[in-house]
Amino acid sequence: MVVLSAAIIKKDKTLVARQFVEMTRLRIEGLLGAFTKLVDSGKDHTFVETESVRYVYQPMESLNLVVITNKASNILEDLETLRLLAKVVQDCCEIQVSEENVLKHAFDIVFAFDEVISFGYRESVTLSQIKTYTEMDSHEERLHMMVEQSKINEAREMAKKKQMELAKQRALQPKDAAGPGFGSDSLPGIGPSSMGNSSFQDTMPSSGGFGNDMGSSAPWSSSMAEDSGPAPLKPGAPKKGMALGKKKPADVLGSMGLPEPAPSPEVAEEPAAPAYNPLMDPVRVDIEEKITADLQVEGGLDGEAVCTGQFQVTVLDASKADLAAFRLAPQNQEFKYKIHPNLNKTSHANNVLEVREASRAYRANAPVPLVKWQFKSSNEEFLPVQMSCWPSTTADGTQIVLELELTDTSVTLEDVQIRFPAAASSRPQITSAEPGEASYDGQTEVCWRIPVLDKSEANGNLEFVAKTDSASLMPFTFDAVRRGATKCPMEIVECYHMEKKEPIAFTCEKSCTYSFRIGA
Repeated sequence: MVVLSAAIIKKDKTLVARQFVEMTRLRIEGLLGAFTKLVDSGKDHTFVETESVRYVYQPMESLNLVVITNKASNILEDLETLRLLAKVVQDCCEIQVSEENVLKHAFDIVFAFDEVISFGYRESVTLSQIKTYTEMDSHEERLHMMVEQSKINEAREMAKKKQMELAKQRALQPKDAAGPGFGSDSLPGIGPSSMGNSSFQDTMPSSGGFGNDMGSSAPWSSSMAEDSGPAPLKPGAPKKGMALGKKKPADVLGSMGLPEPAPSPEVAEEPAAPAYNPLMDPVRVDIEEKITADLQVEGGLDGEAVCTGQFQVTVLDASKADLAAFRLAPQNQEFKYKIHPNLNKTSHANNVLEVREASRAYRANAPVPLVKWQFKSSNEEFLPVQMSCWPSTTADGTQIVLELELTDTSVTLEDVQIRFPAAASSRPQITSAEPGEASYDGQTEVCWRIPVLDKSEANGNLEFVAKTDSASLMPFTFDAVRRGATKCPMEIVECYHMEKKEPIAFTCEKSCTYSFRIGA
């Protein structure tokens, strides 16, 4: 089968067309233009043939999805390819296959078509695999970005604290640097009538013997007041020559023996707010949940499954969202909730999250967990998967057969990883792993990785042998991530400013992490 082109057409208008072999623009326009004349909407045919090509098509709302192949291709394979492409288009358009949605997601559709067909031939892929390939989502990259962001936030906090400490030191420095009696109201001889050389020299020994050049060595001079701390005096250091220039008010006061007024701490400059990307929403909400449990080797819960989660808010633009409030959908009272002390508990009873008072506003780029919850269950149906492990003793060691089943088909698990401990001396050999792939790292563990586990592939099997006893291969672990939903129904109905009552745009990301230990 050679697929020449795949296109989405509306009457005589081509919305998206992707060619998989080299052809001129005039030829593809001619082929697509001829299809609109050949197709008859009054009949239920799914293909039309000409002298050189075959059109296999499927109506989608008011549009037609067309696959152009040569006449030598297998029409059954053509129909299978057409059905997969129709699922891809439906998934990319999300809501409804219309002209507006097709044009909006044109590039997504083209990229997905490339995953289905390569150089005119269909690839052996499923819809879930296509979604994984086109999303190019990396769990490791997200973890790395979160670590980097936390480092940046920590560095900003440290810099802010250091800046405040330096501001306090500069504010206190003139008081600490002044010698005994300098700037005091009880100092005798400081006045217009007693500024002569004799009276001035008489007062010098009591101040520590700084010398005669008071204009350059007074401790409250502007050059020393701007320094980060008082510099030690060097008795043998050479003196600078006289410099001509306009004296600053601080120099005049220093030469008269009067202290420079200390700057008030309130005048200290506030640290600059972190830069904000105007293309991003002012508020980011991360709803994260984790479910842990111990399972038996034969299957079933060993104890209780524990579900914990949190509702975390990060304000990116404090000028718009410093007093952000959230109206939530009615919450499930089976879960136990705890709210942040700065929130209004009365409002939370009405499913509203807002601060108690305006002075407790959010700071920019500082993640704050507003709500935390917990739930425990001994019901096996609370978990979306079931596993049964069958270890058996062989002449060379132990054979492991693991059965995995997704019992809750409404859940889609990603990044599924099942790890068995295995020492290097056990030399495990993997017999089969479906779906996904299994490998041995050569030192510590056998890892079975499944990119996506959903209703299209709800069952899996892993089989391997190792030259050791079954106790050395236990316990093994199960880890997976569910994105876009949590077990606790936490839905945001509205986000608005608490005082201005203006709506605030926000981004919400949900994730639920499953972590099980089997055979402990």
